[in-house]
Amino acid sequence: MTIGFLKKAKAFLPERSLKYLLHQHLNGPDPPRPLKTIHASELTKPEGLCPRMYALADVTKTKLKDDWLTTSEQATYELGRKLQDSVVNWFADMGRAFCHWKCLACGSVHDFQLRPLKCQQCGCKHFAPKEPRFESAISGASCGVDVMLALGAKKLTPVEIKTIDKDEFKALKAPLAEHRWRTNLYLRIIAESKEPWSDRVDTERAKVLYVSKGGYGCEDDKLKQWGLNERYSPFKEFEVERKDAETDDLMLRAWVVSEFRKGTIGMPCGICTTALSKRAQQCFMKGPCFSGAYPPEHQWQKDG
Repeated sequence: MTIGFLKKAKAFLPERSLKYLLHQHLNGPDPPRPLKTIHASELTKPEGLCPRMYALADVTKTKLKDDWLTTSEQATYELGRKLQDSVVNWFADMGRAFCHWKCLACGSVHDFQLRPLKCQQCGCKHFAPKEPRFESAISGASCGVDVMLALGAKKLTPVEIKTIDKDEFKALKAPLAEHRWRTNLYLRIIAESKEPWSDRVDTERAKVLYVSKGGYGCEDDKLKQWGLNERYSPFKEFEVERKDAETDDLMLRAWVVSEFRKGTIGMPCGICTTALSKRAQQCFMKGPCFSGAYPPEHQWQKDG
């Protein structure tokens, strides 16, 4: 009975439909990033990073479950990544883009440099940009920056590239709060990093470059002031200054996770006051956290 039903159901599948084939191919599980790395993007989420969650995941050896990406989400993310890579390559065409470059033939990575003319291993002339990563030697917080640009200053300018919907782009008057906050954090992480190329990067100022995903962007009077015979621009740029006072709490949370892993402090306290709070209900470590098996030993909050 069941086999017959499945055969009938399969007969109705539109296997010659392009839309069906793409949906079947694109939607699926999305493996989470390992908790081993303390990502800046996790630190700057609205709900904030909970050091106790990281500590409990380490102790219980629990891994995050896969997320699920719909076809629409997968297509949106992929188009954003492709557009971002195009922008990096445009700057590389100008001889200004410093990042890691992966050979598309043999996979060799050429660390932190202008785009090579050819691969040192196989001679291929085609590369994909890879973001340089930095890790704070103080807190263990980590970040990846899209590209560093040579703009005529003594040091390279860190640049974050954000692709956004055309309507949201038109309304932009300043960098979105999360992007400004995260870029500010990146500057501090780079300054505290011991990567061999961190000394070549400006850690006081960065830029956020927004790229419209559709249309012409919007009218921009600066283009005529610059002598360009154009009316519309798909780009908007904003400068972000480093302000450590705004990232102290973020770095504290990362530091707590790092120190727990080093064994210099005990189990951190959590953020949720009860297991019934909204955040606790959504946390995959809720059970161990409120089981009583792992009493908090380190009160890290400033007001604690």
